[in-house]
Amino acid sequence: MSVWKRPTVWQWVSALFLFLMLREWLLPLQELTDTGILWPFYAIVAGVLIIDVAIPYRWITIPIKMLGLLWLLHASLFDTPLFATDWLAELYGQIVHDLPLAFQQDWAAMSILSRNALFDLMLIVLITMLTYLVLEQRQGLWFVFLTELYLAVLDTFLPYDASEGIVRTLIFGFLLLAVSHLMKMTNMATVAEKRSRLLFGSLMASLLIILVSVGIGYAAPKKAASWPDPIAFLMGNGNETPTAVMKKVGYDNNDERLGGPFLQDNTLVFIATTNERSYWRGDSKDLYTGVGWEKGERDYTAILDPQNYEWKNELFHGFEMKKVEATLEFKGPQQFATVFYPGQLNKVSNYAPPNATVVYDQLNQQLEVRAGKINLIQPRSQNGKTEYAPNTLLLKLNQYKVNAEVPVVSEKAVTEAGTDYPEEIKERYLQLPATLPPRVKELAKSITQNAKTPYEKVRAIENYLRSSGKYKYETKDVPVAAEGQDFVDHFLFDSMRGYCDHFSTSMAVMLRSLDIPTRWVKGFAPGERVGSDDQNRDIMEIRNKDAHSWVEVYFPGHGWIPFEATSTFISPVRFNYDLQTSQPQLPIPVPDLGNQTSPDRGDGRFNELEEGDAVPGKSFSIPWQVNAGLVVVAAVAGFMAWKRRKDIQLWWLRRQIDQHKGNKYQDRFNWLLRVMESVYSRRQSGETLREYVGRITIPADKRQDLRYLTEMYERTVYGYKELEQKARSVAEQLIERLIRQLKP
Repeated sequence: MSVWKRPTVWQWVSALFLFLMLREWLLPLQELTDTGILWPFYAIVAGVLIIDVAIPYRWITIPIKMLGLLWLLHASLFDTPLFATDWLAELYGQIVHDLPLAFQQDWAAMSILSRNALFDLMLIVLITMLTYLVLEQRQGLWFVFLTELYLAVLDTFLPYDASEGIVRTLIFGFLLLAVSHLMKMTNMATVAEKRSRLLFGSLMASLLIILVSVGIGYAAPKKAASWPDPIAFLMGNGNETPTAVMKKVGYDNNDERLGGPFLQDNTLVFIATTNERSYWRGDSKDLYTGVGWEKGERDYTAILDPQNYEWKNELFHGFEMKKVEATLEFKGPQQFATVFYPGQLNKVSNYAPPNATVVYDQLNQQLEVRAGKINLIQPRSQNGKTEYAPNTLLLKLNQYKVNAEVPVVSEKAVTEAGTDYPEEIKERYLQLPATLPPRVKELAKSITQNAKTPYEKVRAIENYLRSSGKYKYETKDVPVAAEGQDFVDHFLFDSMRGYCDHFSTSMAVMLRSLDIPTRWVKGFAPGERVGSDDQNRDIMEIRNKDAHSWVEVYFPGHGWIPFEATSTFISPVRFNYDLQTSQPQLPIPVPDLGNQTSPDRGDGRFNELEEGDAVPGKSFSIPWQVNAGLVVVAAVAGFMAWKRRKDIQLWWLRRQIDQHKGNKYQDRFNWLLRVMESVYSRRQSGETLREYVGRITIPADKRQDLRYLTEMYERTVYGYKELEQKARSVAEQLIERLIRQLKP
């Protein structure tokens, strides 16, 4: 009869090093994919390692791992009691139904339940094999090499910095190999007392060698690479990036060819202190080529002393204005020769370096910074004095202060603005390429068939792109238009997925096809609030991921008004809905309720785990008796309970909403708002509902639903009107869907 041997301390140490190495395989998922959380994967890895080390009999570990897998699937995807049989029946039926699809590799047709179950099962089998080979058979060298190769490939070919991971893997792998080898050597020792002492001393010597080697390698000076980068040759010609190559998001002056996938980049660009959250305008472009945007005619003004120069009514006028003061400090590795400002600019001051001059593009309202001033080669002054001009060298400012103003746009004024556009506006901002497919204009006409004024047409197209449900905000799985195909046509009718460049360009082009002057604008979104100063002004962090593009529409007598076509962004421009008319207001487009789950476009399991419909609010009801006596399951369950302690509060709020179904819409919305504050963040003092909805970080479909409910709430509260039965029914469905999808 075999004896159940207790694992030694060194076996647990080896398991810990193996877990840390497996963690390096998981960490890139959050940056390179849509994975929101990693704890389910950590739980699987840690659980399998603990079970395999603690229990020497494989036939016992198999049912324990299967029970753990069922518990994990229940906690992640179901909202029913653990001992209810309906969720087990549903899981079994889905797996049996989808197994033939798995053999056919038709992953998109499989349900989320079967995909998650099969993926978790595959992961359990893989970790079990690694445990056997690395910990029991002590064949860990190949796994260390494979992990280093994996991180090196990610660091080389993808925008992921794996330098720290490579060093960590080297340390953990070396220690794992050292412990494994020393355990084997000490087993040959004849004296038991000397065995542990020998192992401890050898391990300390190995650790000292690692620390010294890594320290010298990190601190020693390093010579720059003498060979050119071979990746540029492998992924494209020269320094040009092919449109199909995965790029990082960020502000770029070259917009001649739009589209293609990109990865989010959280690099800090600048910190702004401001009394008003607004888009940070950088530049605008007017010439649409069919594949991107360029600048047409330009009218530059040289400004040698920006400190004493003022701009007035450069973008818009005729509205109520709010004064804005903002100080920008560029903290990140990227700086720009373009001045970013909110609204329309009045003044630039307190800039550094102080020798800056400015070239101002009057037609596009762009400020380009130059490195001081130079003497003109041929003085043009008649009095013999030397004239100066801005230097031709660009200068990137470290900091500056801008005085600007943002409008409170009168809906009545822009509705009554008419179509009496100046000739220079029509000539410049109605341009479209001759190759634009006719179906783009036909679509624009069908969208605006019930709109009478340009403003109504603008809103109709904006709402169509944002709220029709046809177009998905996507950054990675973004197809590139074929050679010769129009960029807008490809987005509207073929791919139907893209990011801000796709949405804003499509809106601008469709409006131009209806003879409404537009232009394409780029800069940064407001950013994330991280605090306030002693004057109660917001401190905002603007990162590369906040780079954004939007649309400006020209209204006679008022100028250029910004509009937002991208569904995941909320325009900070304020509107005064002062239009008095006997006609009913334009209906808010109802979000699509027919398709509760978005189609799988290759995002994989991780995106579905993050945005799945299930709310594991019942995880706290799991009794400890299910896994009694199993230390690993108890530890994981306790950790999960602590991590998800907000589920109790969310469960209680959901019950309150269910109990108040017959109440007025305002009361139901207030309960929903309490749920949102519980799950995400508290609404700040003085923060409007729209500002709160725009600030919290939620997926695009949830943000659109919440924005729709907020607008309905504002109409009932400030318009003193109860919702009609159809609108109330839609609102109730949206509330129920949001509550089901929320996770703390």
